[in-house]
Amino acid sequence: MAKKYFLSLILTVLCFYIKAQDFDLYSVKNQVSIVCNSKDSTLDAVVANLLAKDIEAVCGYKPPIYKHLKQAKGNVILLGQVKNAQAKAFRNYYPQEIENQFEIFAIKRLKNPTSKIKDALIITGSDARGLAYGVFHISEKIGIHPWYYWADVTPQKKKQLSVSIKDTISKTPSVKYRGIFLNDEDWGLRPWAAQNIDKNLKNIGPNSYAKIFELLLRLKANTIWPAMHPGTKAFFSIPENLKIAKQYEIIIGSSHAEPMLRNNVDEWDKNAMGAFNYVDNSFNINDYWQKRIKETTSINAIYSLGIRGVHDSGMEGIKNNKEAIKVLGDVFTAQRNMLKNTLKKDIKAIPQALTLYKEVLDIYDEGLPVPDDVNLVWPDDNYGYIRRLGNPDENKRKGGAGVYYHVSYWGRPHDYLWLCTTPPALIHQEMLKAYRNEAKSIWILNVGDIKPAEYQTQLFLDMAYDITPFHQQVYVQNHLKQWYQQIFNANVALKLNPILQKYYQLAFERKPEYMGWSQTEPTTPTQLTAYNHFAYGDEGQKRIKQYQQLVHDVLQLKKNIPAHLQDAYFQLISYPVLAASEMNKKFLYHDKAVLYQQQGRLSAISYQDSVAKAFNNIHQLTKFYNDSLSAGKWKGMMHAQPRGLPVFDLPKSKTTLNTTSSEAWGLHVEGTAPTHQADTISFPILYSKASDSTFLDIFLKQAVTLSWQFLEIPKWLKVSQATGNLSSSTKEIRIWFKPDVAQLKQERQVAYLKLQTNLGVKTLQLVCHPQPKVKDTFTEQNGFISIYAVNYTSKRETNSFKWEKIDGLGYAGSVIKSNFYHHLVTAQDSMILSYNFMNTTSAKAKVDVFTIPTHPLNNLFSLKYAVRIDGGAWQIKNFEVQGRSTEWKENVLRNNAVKTFVFDDLKPGKHRLEIMALDPEIMFDRVLISLKEHPKAYGLMPETN
Repeated sequence: MAKKYFLSLILTVLCFYIKAQDFDLYSVKNQVSIVCNSKDSTLDAVVANLLAKDIEAVCGYKPPIYKHLKQAKGNVILLGQVKNAQAKAFRNYYPQEIENQFEIFAIKRLKNPTSKIKDALIITGSDARGLAYGVFHISEKIGIHPWYYWADVTPQKKKQLSVSIKDTISKTPSVKYRGIFLNDEDWGLRPWAAQNIDKNLKNIGPNSYAKIFELLLRLKANTIWPAMHPGTKAFFSIPENLKIAKQYEIIIGSSHAEPMLRNNVDEWDKNAMGAFNYVDNSFNINDYWQKRIKETTSINAIYSLGIRGVHDSGMEGIKNNKEAIKVLGDVFTAQRNMLKNTLKKDIKAIPQALTLYKEVLDIYDEGLPVPDDVNLVWPDDNYGYIRRLGNPDENKRKGGAGVYYHVSYWGRPHDYLWLCTTPPALIHQEMLKAYRNEAKSIWILNVGDIKPAEYQTQLFLDMAYDITPFHQQVYVQNHLKQWYQQIFNANVALKLNPILQKYYQLAFERKPEYMGWSQTEPTTPTQLTAYNHFAYGDEGQKRIKQYQQLVHDVLQLKKNIPAHLQDAYFQLISYPVLAASEMNKKFLYHDKAVLYQQQGRLSAISYQDSVAKAFNNIHQLTKFYNDSLSAGKWKGMMHAQPRGLPVFDLPKSKTTLNTTSSEAWGLHVEGTAPTHQADTISFPILYSKASDSTFLDIFLKQAVTLSWQFLEIPKWLKVSQATGNLSSSTKEIRIWFKPDVAQLKQERQVAYLKLQTNLGVKTLQLVCHPQPKVKDTFTEQNGFISIYAVNYTSKRETNSFKWEKIDGLGYAGSVIKSNFYHHLVTAQDSMILSYNFMNTTSAKAKVDVFTIPTHPLNNLFSLKYAVRIDGGAWQIKNFEVQGRSTEWKENVLRNNAVKTFVFDDLKPGKHRLEIMALDPEIMFDRVLISLKEHPKAYGLMPETN
């Protein structure tokens, strides 16, 4: 009993450490050799050779590899699995603790263990992959990054090389099966493979898979769903692929549309085999599956059960879900009988999975019986939000559960195959939620082409390997910083962190691929964005400036990157940030070209030139990626127009100016309609904060010279420019007005400015309404009250129902989430957020509540919350969506779900808004209280406090 307790104690921590010591790999006195007898697994020999190459990459010395310990002397690295007799070579050391464990490694340092061996570093695996993880643990310590090949993280060269290593025993991975799905590879991975490392096949083949499998092992992963899109050769159709999989001990699975490891797109021959219809053609389909099972008796595999269409489509031959349940019952029986009889194993010992993707989840929820030993794989909705997880009864299933998650997708409402902008905080929240709700048997990440999803892949697989540190919310931001520190250095990582946080936040508001406000399936044309260029400081220009600042920071930091890491910096930082910036400029400048043309501005044409420039810049960046980056290594990997969707085109513009306008010039005041005209023009009210501002655009409509100046500027008003000229070289100017807080009086201030020009005079009215700061109270400004949900006045919670702040999500940069513990069904009156606000307008109040568009935790919950004002009656809303509805499409494109509450006759004064969570995992972003009509915003409105 004591022995078992001791073993359990050791394995509950990530690593059991003894004092660290430096072990010489290469120096004047010591040159290490490697001993590895690979009779247990071909992977042992693979990792021994990779370790030798890793050492050579750092210091130029490649250690010899011996099969027997007696051949070695001096400093020795001994590799072996625990079952290997070589692991017992030294009498005073044998890692008994890792026997019969899954994917564990032990590292032990022994000084002078024999007369010939001066210093021994022993790496032992409980199995082949455990040994590989131990070897790559050492590789990382000497400076070989897991992404050394896939992101060109070239190691720093050293004249001498030693490793500071502690005696270590790793723990069992948090998730048993951890891996990736290569998908939608038409625009990156397949053309790259065909042009570079599998030229003979002109396709993805064994050379590509060898590099991918090596990456997986370095990331301590073990599973792959191979590429399967039309045009890609089926994995098993190339015999060398199977050999490589065996060599690297990678577990082969298949996607939701590929039962029994079959790539239907490439392998199902309808002319020879008939329709892929189990109702009418079960004999041929069963024979098709049986042949594949027979081919895979000697590999590590997870067999996908069920049947869908040939590709990513619903089952053929059925009319409704009731019929589908009957057919799937027959399919399960046939598939499991084949597995049991062919593999000669207890069916419960054969890894099997049913991925509840798209319509399959609906069929399951209508009562589909699934054998208890089968792993249920819960999917996200393709946009990073898990559709649901298991309820307490489902979580007791012996087969366990897992998650299939996307950071790349092809399909409705719009693809995102180009850049990878899924926020790390979203991956963290969704996968932590999954793990805590017992979905911990299999995690598969749809990575598209692998690049440019490098960091998201690392984060996902790190969580799968060891979830422990990720239970702390702050760790996900530390993880990002640590990853870049490992690649570059601590100073660069520190400066990159805010850049990347802002990059993800901007893309969370609207992904670059969605900036055309178009959709696919069916494909629709692009249109103007929903950003308001005439209010809230010009939402479009503010977004452009935010991207411009990111670009500036990225290019400045590039100067500090050493030459051997410039290629890595371009792929991981420069390309995604610069390309995202250009895509945003392309559409936001297009907005301005169109909108300003409608106002008759001569400057409209120059904005169209900026659109073309942004379009060309994307293509130049992509050309460099493919042709010049890493000496052409990545040719074919990056595409500037995946699938040729309209969003990637040059926006069509009809920027033809009305040259017959009777007016030579014009002006536009922030917050007014684009074509607003009046003798006296009023601005939005300014308040007493130094940050308050409003703007006026003065522009030419005809090719004239305009001299202008402001007269009678009061002392309390700051003007960015009081006089100037417009001409053919400067066709417009934006003037900013701000209150001078030091000159303000307590009473309301009104200014009537004269804008005098050589072509006429305009009168402008500006009002400043000093607002006393009321503690913990939001105040009405220009007809609305804007509140960020994390800035509550007070909260109510209990030990079982708690609020949690989540950084890195939401338009406001942080959200607040409802946590239910112990799977309790109701939180009535237990979780309430309160917000004090003050209004000056007596009106019907419209309250918009913005949440992150998650799905219910499981089928026992919904997404209900309630809102009330001043203790009145609760109004309850549920933002749960059904299927791929119009509402769901809008939600995932903007990463917000919005529900509106109306309260009649809200009197002026101080009030209390309360939000009560009735379900778990609701993430509140912000609240907007509208008391009168005001311009509509798409992005984040300033908080009014």
